[in-house]
Amino acid sequence: MKCLTRLLSARRIATAVCAIAVLCLCSAMAVAQAAPTAGYDLLETGSGASVDLTSIGLGVVPLEGVPIEASLGVTDTVMHRPGNTTFGTAQTLLVTALFMKSTNSVVYQGQNADVYVTLNNSAGVIPTTVLPQPDTLNASGGTITINSGGTFTSNFVMNADVILVQAGTSVTNPANYIAHQAAPQVSFTPATSSWSTGAPGGYPSSTTFPSGGFYPTLPAHNGPHPVTYATCGGGNAAQTKGLAVGRVACVSQTQAQ
Repeated sequence: MKCLTRLLSARRIATAVCAIAVLCLCSAMAVAQAAPTAGYDLLETGSGASVDLTSIGLGVVPLEGVPIEASLGVTDTVMHRPGNTTFGTAQTLLVTALFMKSTNSVVYQGQNADVYVTLNNSAGVIPTTVLPQPDTLNASGGTITINSGGTFTSNFVMNADVILVQAGTSVTNPANYIAHQAAPQVSFTPATSSWSTGAPGGYPSSTTFPSGGFYPTLPAHNGPHPVTYATCGGGNAAQTKGLAVGRVACVSQTQAQ
């Protein structure tokens, strides 16, 4: 009888453990299946970025990202998903902001110059005194398809501005401009990337540009503009690259919880 009692107890324990495991699995699946709402993606440019300025005699110019605002950490690229997600359906994707600079100065018309590549489609949310765009540009954007299995693809074009300033001077002061014009259009073709409903470590927490429950953890934008998700980075990262205006200090999602 003692053996039988022990056997029944063991079975009850095993059944309970299985039930808990199934409940946890279902909960995890429910989180993974939550469809993101409209929101923004805060991204940082990786190594290998460039712009082709052969048309003005500069050839292919290597670029690096410039943090837009202190409140966004090292973010130099902001993407916008204006609609709530329907899994597996292509939906609108817009480019809100882009801020990049040549890794080294160039010689343009006999002058040493720094090359900036900018785009400010924030409708005034990011002031042009922080992120200038002196030329009228064609629209930048395309589509994004988010899948319930944790992957997504995007297909869009980017039309940015090229601003040449006297080497070592600020791009936010028009008096420093040597020249400016629209940059060549860059196309980003579909490639499978991954996303999560939870923020990666150090991801900026922004009420101005909320995520909507979508965090790209492995973006696959390669070629002239490779990116990864942004982080808060160093406390004064934006200022060290010439940013004069910041809002509030960047607070990561982890810190905000």
